[in-house]
Amino acid sequence: MRMIVSAVIGAGAMTAAALGLAGTAAATGGADAIVNDLSAEGFSVQLNGSQTANLSACAVTDIKKDGAPGSNPTAYVDVSCPDGC
Repeated sequence: MRMIVSAVIGAGAMTAAALGLAGTAAATGGADAIVNDLSAEGFSVQLNGSQTANLSACAVTDIKKDGAPGSNPTAYVDVSCPDGC
């Protein structure tokens, strides 16, 4: 019984670590790709920041998710865009 509990706890920890790294990796792409990924996951996306350029030229500085996919969740995406593009 102890081995099963240890295996379940270990699997949960590895899953949580993988999800955390996946979120970090996603933030390295252009803002347009990140918005598309979040939309594909079922999130409504709200952009925060001044969008002075095409979204593909903007960087994502932060992502906050509110709710779980499938329950009308929202992802708040902070963007930083270059001026004059």
